[in-house]
Amino acid sequence: MTATDSLLKISTYRSVAQSNPVTLLGLGAVLLGGLIGVSLNQPNHQEDGTPASLSRISGAFSLMQSFHGDSKRPAPKLWYQRLGLVRAANLWKRQGRAIWWQGWSEDGDAYLILPDQLLATDTKNLRKHQVLGLTLLGSDELHRQQLIQRLQRQPERPPQPTSLQSRCMQRLANAPAVFWTSDALAAISGTRALLLQQASHGCLALRLIGNTLHWGGFVGDRSLAFAVSQPKSGWKFLVSERQKPANFDRDSLLEVHGARVDLILGTLLSREIIQKPLEDQYGVNQSIRSRLALAPFSLRLKQQAKGAYRAELQFQAPLPGGAAAWASVLDRVSNRLEERGFERINPAEDKAKKSDAVIWKDKREGQNKVVGGWRWLQNPNKPMLLSAGLAGLPVTKPFYQALPASTRLALKLDARPRDLLSLGLINGSSPALLKQADSLQFQIKPAIHASKLKASGQQAWWEVTGQLVLSSAAESSDDSD
Repeated sequence: MTATDSLLKISTYRSVAQSNPVTLLGLGAVLLGGLIGVSLNQPNHQEDGTPASLSRISGAFSLMQSFHGDSKRPAPKLWYQRLGLVRAANLWKRQGRAIWWQGWSEDGDAYLILPDQLLATDTKNLRKHQVLGLTLLGSDELHRQQLIQRLQRQPERPPQPTSLQSRCMQRLANAPAVFWTSDALAAISGTRALLLQQASHGCLALRLIGNTLHWGGFVGDRSLAFAVSQPKSGWKFLVSERQKPANFDRDSLLEVHGARVDLILGTLLSREIIQKPLEDQYGVNQSIRSRLALAPFSLRLKQQAKGAYRAELQFQAPLPGGAAAWASVLDRVSNRLEERGFERINPAEDKAKKSDAVIWKDKREGQNKVVGGWRWLQNPNKPMLLSAGLAGLPVTKPFYQALPASTRLALKLDARPRDLLSLGLINGSSPALLKQADSLQFQIKPAIHASKLKASGQQAWWEVTGQLVLSSAAESSDDSD
């Protein structure tokens, strides 16, 4: 089984200890990268050297995850695969509530990682490799040798104590958490990896409270080992507080409010394969792309009760300069749509007043369906809003929400995964934990402040908090790690 298979075949949260430990990095929408089985009691602290040991081996894995043991349940499948039936059952009982780990290598093999003292002298016929008090168990001798080669290529120099990497290893040593690199993200998200580049590396702490899985940690577009500075107030993993999920618009399947468009489209806008047609066909040059990238926005996905589409996407943003500044761009878009056979209509919502909305219909091959459109909304003492719709009409009432500067929030997302699944808008291969969730929410804010970091996209690391509410209660309603 490959790493991707393992990561995507998660069943329910409560049964995770009975199967291969798995992780979902979805950050679905955007991800979410790293939701996984967390057990139910307080962690047993590892010896002081465990974080350094985990840091030493982390470079050999694209993803690492920590778990509590639970002798009340059967040993996980991986234990039986790497240790054998009898030895796995015995060691699982001795493990108790202590932390153990699983790592996924670049070639997809899963490794069981245990403290040396658990195995003691019971190591006959094991394909193991020991590193600084940890025993790494692979599937066969070939993978063991490949692991040794990867470890030999890693620098012996530990990361700086103040780095996010070091703090991540401390969390992995003591409680449920997940750590990943860009290789893991690419394996899990496939073609969607382009949209998730700002979370290509990360580390999340996890906690189950009742039927709600909380997470908190950090993501970035480069290794966490490079993040050597810390906020003045100090830094630690913060699991999001117990709170009721936001009751966002009941008709919405998904809502996203962001401080900058480039938080979700930055990677695409920076690629030449995207930039060239935008410039050649629509006149969207570098200056216009920069203005668009820095614009705050809101978008939402709403179910359609009737019509050709299951849902419609709505977007609103106070684009700089208003309608006049963007008229030429929208005219170019209109010309391209007409060339492709779409028909433009200008509906009059009020018989006495011409509507300023631009609506596009597809009447080819006998169809008569609205494919989208846009309009400008003007509110007193507020900037003009571009209101655009895809697979539906542009709405006439503002839903744009500016994120308060005092909160430092850069992005806020709310979703209803089960509803998205019922409409076929979540891929069937998505993790079961996500598909069974009634609600999902997460938010991000800059993790590290420095005067040289501007709001124009130079921020490399982000603090992430969120929660996933399952459709049925978990086994414990107490605060758990």
